[in-house]
Amino acid sequence: MLTRDEIQVMIQISRMYYDNNLNQEDIAQKLGLSRQKVSRLLIEARVQGIVRISIYDPDPPDPNLRDQLISRFGLRDVILASSEKLESDQLRSAIGLVAAEHLLKVIRDDQTVGIGWGRTLFEVINLLHEGGNRHINVVPLIGGLGDISPFFQVNDLVRRLAEAFGGTYRHLYAPAFLQDSLVLDSLLKTPEIIQMKELWKRLDVVIIGIGHVGFQEISSMFFADHISPETLDQLETIGAVGDICGWFYDGNGKPVNPNTGIIGIDLETLQSLPNVIGIAGGFEKVKAVLGALRGGYIKTLVTDTETARAVLNAENEGR
Repeated sequence: MLTRDEIQVMIQISRMYYDNNLNQEDIAQKLGLSRQKVSRLLIEARVQGIVRISIYDPDPPDPNLRDQLISRFGLRDVILASSEKLESDQLRSAIGLVAAEHLLKVIRDDQTVGIGWGRTLFEVINLLHEGGNRHINVVPLIGGLGDISPFFQVNDLVRRLAEAFGGTYRHLYAPAFLQDSLVLDSLLKTPEIIQMKELWKRLDVVIIGIGHVGFQEISSMFFADHISPETLDQLETIGAVGDICGWFYDGNGKPVNPNTGIIGIDLETLQSLPNVIGIAGGFEKVKAVLGALRGGYIKTLVTDTETARAVLNAENEGR
């Protein structure tokens, strides 16, 4: 039970933050508190119902669209962001915002959470406000790449997600791709990789991006330099449309993995996990999202309304 004094402090801080537009650092200085204490009290104020935020969306997502996707693909949930007339960066931010809000609702105390990589996941982490001390443990779902954009630095995403929820994290010190099969086999037998693979089988929540394969514009695959030209040609020939954590699949969701030498969670393991949240949107991702849904790799889809409609239309046309 909160004391009356504690409630009054929450009310005072909430008024300073929401009514007077003071930032947390200013409030901390004025009240002689740490910024972390102010942040925790603001979160607790919302939990206790002292602060209630109402958001009006003049163009809310179509509830029938959500229901159709859930019914057609047997999904656990669908979270939609309104996307009409949004450019790519704005669209990514819109999807990232609803995804961040969803994570704040579904991630609970003491869960083990796995996270992949990608531009939209990077945006989600940027938009994720502090989620309180939920003591989660966060692990990466794929190895790293040392010379690539921040949204593929999975160990950093792991750390930032854990810090947002007051949790702990574990890094994976291994490359995502290895062309040398002998080196790959050797790494897969190390205790670190064996332990990580066992962790992947027991994840409570999985957060993944969905990559699309654009062979006419190979720059869309930001890790293409880490895959041999021969493998890329083979992927095009066999009809790869998307990837999750470096594992490719075709339009029907069937794995199509030539020798890419991946250290990361595999598609079969994803199929077996109960709470896999796939986050992606944009017209270029329609085939990749549809393939991931057909393959049963994701249980909750976070996307935008236009992508969702296009996915449903493509599924209906393919019947």
